Amino acid sequence: MSRVLHTPAPPGPTHDGAGPAPRRSPRRILGTPVTGPARWVLAVAIFAAVMVTSMGLGGVIRDMRWLVQAAVVVGGTLLVPALMRRHPALGPFAPLGALAGWFMALTFVYFPGTAILGVFPTLTTVSQALDLASHASTVITSNVAPVPSHVSMHFLLSAGLGFAALLIDTLAITVAMPAASSLGLVLILLPGALTTSTGISGSSFVAAAAGFLLILGCARWYAPDGKLRTDTPKVASGVLGKAAALGAAVVLLMTLATQAMPGFTQGLYPQGAHLYGTGSGGSLDPMLSLGDDLRGQSSRVSLRYRTTATEAPYMRLTTLENFSGKIWEPSPLPDGLDSSLSGLAPAAGPSPSLPRATIETRISVPGVGDEWLPAPLSVTSVQQLPGTWLWNPSTETIKSQNSTTAGRSYLVSSEMPVLTPQILANATAPPRADLDPVFSQLPKDVPDIVASTADSVTAAAPSPYGKAMAIQDYLRSDEFSYSLSTPVVEGYDGSGMGVLADFLEQKSGYCVHFSAAMAVMAREVGIPSRIAVGYTAGSKDSSLDETGADGVVWRGYEVTGRDAHAWPELYFEGLGWVPFEPTPSRGFIPDYAQDDAAPAPAPEANPTGANQGASTAATTAPATTAGAASGADPGEINAARWLAGTGWVLLALFVLAIPAVVRWSLRQRRLAQVRTPGPGVFPAVVAWREVLATAVDHGYVVDPALTPALQAAAIAGFLGTTSPPGLELVLHSYERSVYGGAPAWAPASASTSARPGRGAGAGLEAGAGNGSGSGSGSGSGSEGLDASEELEKLAELEELAELEELAEAVEHLVARFQSSAPPWRRLRATVAPASLLPTSSHKSSL
Repeated sequence: MSRVLHTPAPPGPTHDGAGPAPRRSPRRILGTPVTGPARWVLAVAIFAAVMVTSMGLGGVIRDMRWLVQAAVVVGGTLLVPALMRRHPALGPFAPLGALAGWFMALTFVYFPGTAILGVFPTLTTVSQALDLASHASTVITSNVAPVPSHVSMHFLLSAGLGFAALLIDTLAITVAMPAASSLGLVLILLPGALTTSTGISGSSFVAAAAGFLLILGCARWYAPDGKLRTDTPKVASGVLGKAAALGAAVVLLMTLATQAMPGFTQGLYPQGAHLYGTGSGGSLDPMLSLGDDLRGQSSRVSLRYRTTATEAPYMRLTTLENFSGKIWEPSPLPDGLDSSLSGLAPAAGPSPSLPRATIETRISVPGVGDEWLPAPLSVTSVQQLPGTWLWNPSTETIKSQNSTTAGRSYLVSSEMPVLTPQILANATAPPRADLDPVFSQLPKDVPDIVASTADSVTAAAPSPYGKAMAIQDYLRSDEFSYSLSTPVVEGYDGSGMGVLADFLEQKSGYCVHFSAAMAVMAREVGIPSRIAVGYTAGSKDSSLDETGADGVVWRGYEVTGRDAHAWPELYFEGLGWVPFEPTPSRGFIPDYAQDDAAPAPAPEANPTGANQGASTAATTAPATTAGAASGADPGEINAARWLAGTGWVLLALFVLAIPAVVRWSLRQRRLAQVRTPGPGVFPAVVAWREVLATAVDHGYVVDPALTPALQAAAIAGFLGTTSPPGLELVLHSYERSVYGGAPAWAPASASTSARPGRGAGAGLEAGAGNGSGSGSGSGSGSEGLDASEELEKLAELEELAELEELAEAVEHLVARFQSSAPPWRRLRATVAPASLLPTSSHKSSL
């Protein structure tokens, strides 16, 4: 039998030294070029899968302008390895080619002016790439998804998708593990699941699943063992239909799963999440996702300041005035903004005759900063601030285009209007005609509860100021309470119009809900409004106090992430933009916004840092203190996050374990059938099938044209030996069972027992009637019957011993495959056994 298992390879060319050595031509070195469509089909399949999956990143960044650039990078990454695979000798080095293509494509798209011929990077290219990566890190750590659309984020997303394409190409083709290539697609989906408030849409997940099935099918038909087929594969009859049905079932199951799993319908983290692991924390997102900031940020310092003001001011970062009904966001920066930061004045400021109080504030920002400059309202100048910063007079905000506030220290001068209730009550003129209409616009789908509440609350108010006070007093009344957890638990965390309606019904939320409610209701009754995002005054820090040479006292304060806040600013003609404070137990109520029914003393910052850094000013509502609201609630939220994350990990492990469990169960069932065959079971055939399946799992490709003997010889060569233990027994048993001369174990039936000489061949091939045997005697005496029974018992014992030996031979071969395979091949055989696929090559050979 060893001669059958060992088929020597044909002798190769020799050289006897009598003539010149053979020439080493490029064809001889690189191999015969591959001209079939396989490499291009696989490249296109991977490209399509990556790009359709990238649609799930739509909620991570505000627009999709980067998608075309990313497509060029992904295409360039896949083009180089596809070209290399034309030459078989270069195929193993395709991942290096993909890496080179990745670098060149990124260079071509983002840094062509710094590169040689526009694609070959230089040191300048590397420097600019590092600068973009650093800026992208800042954008990520200082924003909540969807982050601003910036070239640095475009670069980061393009680089990430290109790397995912590189990973998928390597796993699916070079390593021949197409099932494991799903890792690359999962990496593309993770940012949307982890950082957005809405999670991944079901359509995005289904698109990713379809892309994965496309890769799996193409890789199976064109490169089942990592070697490209040069001809168009012939698919067995019915396989396409089965594959389509299986794919449809998988997509349907995944679609249903997306409706129940976290990260798809709501997101793992309500209102998005900062990636704190990339920075030191302390930054604040200006996109009104403050729920995550308040729940997630610790007591790390965001900024420190000294001020000459007797009442510590709020620190504004930006304003949100553009309301679509789903999200509040800043208006786009207009062109031609002033960068001198001196002589600043708002576009719609107070009347020159209005009295003002001049204050100065020195601000320092440690650690992670923002693109928006923290400053009090009514800024007139900023000094000692390096870099280019743009002043927007419409919103009275300052933003950098190329740097952040991290590590900056600067001096801000402000002229605060001195307002009183009487001055505000007299401001009854309509807003100026040139005021930007964005401050008054409302979406068409305003819920009835919002409009009716605004009308009923302000019905008795005689002036715009009276209406504003009525709305503020209503939101600060005993009916409302401050809570960080209630919106999450009740499912209305956010600032959209639908969320606002739920908030007015539940009457519990945090600053996002209170400020948005007042801003919308103010617009509903004709008062222009916007939402300011920044920090409350913070905690008094006496160690920062100092007295200037002119005798002016500078009072010091420390602001942490827990002081993150949002509040409404309403416009009054002749007075400009006036802040209000509708959130109970947060910040303080300005003197002009207090009435006889709700007096409040001047604010005095909390020296102990309690109540999340808010002042100790009295409030009209005996609501839960901010300290209580932020004490137990963050723990509950963090626990929910950990549970969600753990659930995702367990789900991933469960999905990865499914093929391994199915394959293990199938092997155990086959071994049991070999040891104790039931009716219609041919143990030798089952044993041979298991050997072929195990070989396929470990990368062997079955050639259906080979005879069993040649197939066994090929398997022996695959294992690197001439006759592995057990293979000869399995082969010999299979040949006897199928082709005649079968051993003494045939399939059992309900009427007859297996007898010596009854072959299995008759059950496998019609007309093979050589298995009738003569094992039963025909004697009529009792001695003949006893002898016959003894022979049958002996035959059964021999049969059981032979079956056990056959099963052990299969187990030895399985162990040999596992021990001789490299680690990555063993991993593939366990996690993604190829024999389970409907197109597996071993099935057509049986």
